[in-house]
Amino acid sequence: MLVLRHSLWILFLLLTACAQSRDMTLHETAAPKVPGVPEEFLLRSPCTPEQILSLDEQREQNPEAAVQAARCYAVPAREGKSSSVRLENAVKGRKLAETAVLHDPKNAAAHYLAAYLAGLEAENDTLRGLSLVPVIERGAMAASRLDPALDHGGPDRMLGELYLRAPDPPVSIGDLDKAILHYQRAVLQDPDFVENRLGLAEAYLENEDREDACDQLQQILTRMPPCSGWERSLKKTTDLMKRLCGMKTHGN
Repeated sequence: MLVLRHSLWILFLLLTACAQSRDMTLHETAAPKVPGVPEEFLLRSPCTPEQILSLDEQREQNPEAAVQAARCYAVPAREGKSSSVRLENAVKGRKLAETAVLHDPKNAAAHYLAAYLAGLEAENDTLRGLSLVPVIERGAMAASRLDPALDHGGPDRMLGELYLRAPDPPVSIGDLDKAILHYQRAVLQDPDFVENRLGLAEAYLENEDREDACDQLQQILTRMPPCSGWERSLKKTTDLMKRLCGMKTHGN
């Protein structure tokens, strides 16, 4: 079990290094900091103060402006130099996303951003972390109902991560069965998105389902696009994974 767990992270590091060695595409992303949101859904660079002010002034009449403003705040909430800066921006961004939800309850992106920013808020305010879990769950559930394909199956990927990481009841809502279910749904939405299968493999691993975990890892390797300069590493990783997962019925 420990060997398989280490192999999963070696595979993830290979994928990350490969993606960073060239321009990253939607299907080749580094790990998000909070439940299941790759950077492509957000913004790569901060908005200017003027852009934020303009969007902020429009938020009451235009829910989409509130969504875009929330996306602006997500950048410093994710990348700010201090916890206090990240927390301040996460709170501001979440309020804007929730404003968009109030004005347009069917806006899946608004629900998704509200959940994402609540996750960043929890990450930077550990005393309130557990109290924000239902907020993340509610936003991700709403986004999943409205647009399960959003961000490559992002709402269900976020829920899978949440149920996988949260403490078990009665402390919180951790639930391996739910984690597996939502990761499976994310994979159905986008089978080629690496983080969907990595999450599902880890959930299977936590559930001591080595065979299905191995299957997901092999699917990732089979579906990986060519990566210049990493051919030997990928081949070695593939061979080792096949050897490891071929041992699944012999115990180790």
